[in-house]
Amino acid sequence: MKAGGIAVPLEEAHAEFIQGGVSVIVATRDAEHVADAIRGCGCRVSRDRRRVVVLVDRIRAGTLVANVTANGQIAVVFSQPSTHRTIQLKGTDASVVRPKASDRALVASHREEWIDELCRIGYSREFAAAFWGRLPETLVAIAFTPSAAFQQTPGPAAGQPLRD
Repeated sequence: MKAGGIAVPLEEAHAEFIQGGVSVIVATRDAEHVADAIRGCGCRVSRDRRRVVVLVDRIRAGTLVANVTANGQIAVVFSQPSTHRTIQLKGTDASVVRPKASDRALVASHREEWIDELCRIGYSREFAAAFWGRLPETLVAIAFTPSAAFQQTPGPAAGQPLRD
């Protein structure tokens, strides 16, 4: 998030949450404000917690990449299926960056954590694995500085700025 133009780090607990076994939905928009959204494959947060990198499947990311390249606008929703705890981050400086060599392992780990999360709430491992899908052959990494963060867990605080 930015305060007075300076990137403010995410709280450690929020950084841990978004890097866990949560659903990741990445959304962008074009010049006509037409939205595009796809399921993300995981995320990583910089050590100083000021930058977020979301990972997406290159095959599904054509329009998303074009939108990010054109305008830098991004919104990412992270939601835990068992609790419905949800955080939304928005950014205005998103850019496509080179995936790290370790990102394939990060995606595989995210997939397993997400499958475990769905199994905790009664879904079969086979269903959860099929729902997440196959591991992508190629990844796109999109980096951004969160400029806004919101509590989106259903309830009276949904839509409020994120706090501890």
